[in-house]
Amino acid sequence: MRAMNLESIAAIVREARDIVVFSGAGLSADSGIPTFRDGATGLWNNVNPDEVASIEGFLRNPPRVWNWLLQLKALIDDRRPNAGHLAIARLEQICAGQRLTVITQNIDGYHARAGNAEVLEVHGTIHRLRCHRYCGFVANWDQGSSNPFACPACGSPVRPDLVLFGEMLDDEVFSAAETRSMNADIFFCVGTSFTVQPAARLPVWAKYAGAALVEINPHPTSLTEVADYSVRSGASEFFSALCARLEGK
Repeated sequence: MRAMNLESIAAIVREARDIVVFSGAGLSADSGIPTFRDGATGLWNNVNPDEVASIEGFLRNPPRVWNWLLQLKALIDDRRPNAGHLAIARLEQICAGQRLTVITQNIDGYHARAGNAEVLEVHGTIHRLRCHRYCGFVANWDQGSSNPFACPACGSPVRPDLVLFGEMLDDEVFSAAETRSMNADIFFCVGTSFTVQPAARLPVWAKYAGAALVEINPHPTSLTEVADYSVRSGASEFFSALCARLEGK
């Protein structure tokens, strides 16, 4: 990480009114949460995503999807936010008086647990249940909900409140993410390969609307060529260094 780039990014942050941090699965990998494409970690190994994580799979066999997602929830509950999450939460504290929004593709809830106040979860959360028909029933997914059940309000299936493969994103949440992206003065991208649509469009829209686009990733991605700054680093190292620079350390 070049000190010149870090100071240039810090200078933009100091003057920014709206800051956006856009995160993907790579950020939570350091917490021990396997990414979809890393079958070697075990969770996605020997399973068909269409059967355990798609809307078609849920409607065909709700118990199988429910039980597989319950395993994922148990893993998430057993792990904790890592140093990258904590550094992003620290950035929000340093930038008090400015607006910092986290837009995440992750369903683990780690940004909120780390301390970020404004988090838009565009793919939903594994910690909440809802009626499949959106009748209004919502509940926390606690340890007592170990089996699928019918909505107590309308009788429809109750399911985890996350976006399964084959489903559209929540219009209200994604609309808010679009607005924050278009209003951003600086837009950080961390831990994502920019292959999952439509969320992957957000950084491009932010740049076209005038934001400084900063990519933080150990490896080049499809965003590298259009980013104003492409930093070959992990989230913990970069955001810790940025916070220290902003604090004058």
